[in-house]
Amino acid sequence: MNNRLNQVRVESKKHYDIMLEHNKLGVLAKVVSQGYNSNRALLIVDEWVHHYHRDWVVKNLNNHFNYLSTYVVPSGEKSKNMTQFGRLLSWVLEQPVERNTPILVMGGGVVGDLGGFVAASALRGMPLIHIPTTLLAMVDSSIGGKTGINHTSGKNVIGAFYQPEIVFSDTQFLQTLPQKEWMNGLSEILKYGFIKDPDIFSLIDQAFTKENSKNPEKWSEIIHRSAQIKAEIVSEDTLEKGIREYLNFGHTFGHAIENIADYGTFSHGEAVFAGMYAACLASEMFLGNQVDKSILHDYAKHHHFSLQSLRNRIPELISQMQKDKKVKNQHIRLVLLNAIGVPVGFTVEKPDVLKPIWQNTIAYFN
Repeated sequence: MNNRLNQVRVESKKHYDIMLEHNKLGVLAKVVSQGYNSNRALLIVDEWVHHYHRDWVVKNLNNHFNYLSTYVVPSGEKSKNMTQFGRLLSWVLEQPVERNTPILVMGGGVVGDLGGFVAASALRGMPLIHIPTTLLAMVDSSIGGKTGINHTSGKNVIGAFYQPEIVFSDTQFLQTLPQKEWMNGLSEILKYGFIKDPDIFSLIDQAFTKENSKNPEKWSEIIHRSAQIKAEIVSEDTLEKGIREYLNFGHTFGHAIENIADYGTFSHGEAVFAGMYAACLASEMFLGNQVDKSILHDYAKHHHFSLQSLRNRIPELISQMQKDKKVKNQHIRLVLLNAIGVPVGFTVEKPDVLKPIWQNTIAYFN
């Protein structure tokens, strides 16, 4: 039989822009209101953001939509669950919406992941507009189309790849960002330095001074470069079949910490920071590569957390790593470093070899 008669190829690609502005939320509202055949929009917003920026948000959005309904999501990682997902999905479907009604998701990584999954699910997909409000979300979670919620078996194990129409980062939101959230974002930015561009380390040094550490304008270049790196990687590997796994540097260890300690005990940034330290140790142990950890030492003093509560739970931590969604052929998959800027995937065939890495990591973060 002629292969041309029994085979059909389907190709599909999606492009979108990441916009970085300061105090220009009205620009986004105008773009969105003109870009869809609807004068309606839905807003899913983080509780903290709603409290501090409600008047500014309403002023900029209400002028462009005849109908704007808002759902406020309780702040914190524990909102990424089936119950909250079900409530949000029901709320969307009870609104006077159509498939082309945009869903504006405003908040950090938690609300972005949760709201993005709702947008992917309602009516089999509604236009998703990401409005990240934290440093972490601006440089990482809002880019690349990962959406999802947590489960008792692991972090982000329920979800979908669903690309937004636009990512609009307005650094005005950073004015009210708590210190811990700055550190959460810093962890992801450091990750980009380790896996791709060591020059980011010097940019951080320039911005992270006592006078400028919370000045959004000082972080614009860092946000832009970080977003650029992630965009380049996810554009090449949309569904995490290849180099996108490099973005998980430190995350397999970090997700285990988050899950075992119960979500919310440690912030994502704290867990990933510790996870990167563990990944550096693993690079030395498994690959024989001495990784310069001085950049982690320099910023460790700005973190105020201890892993000592986990010192007797190492078997559980390793067991959690075995449940990670990146496990391949029942083996733990790590991202290690041949050198800074040169990541490599590594398969751990015997989980017990991770014990000394966990022991040393927990001892370091005492």
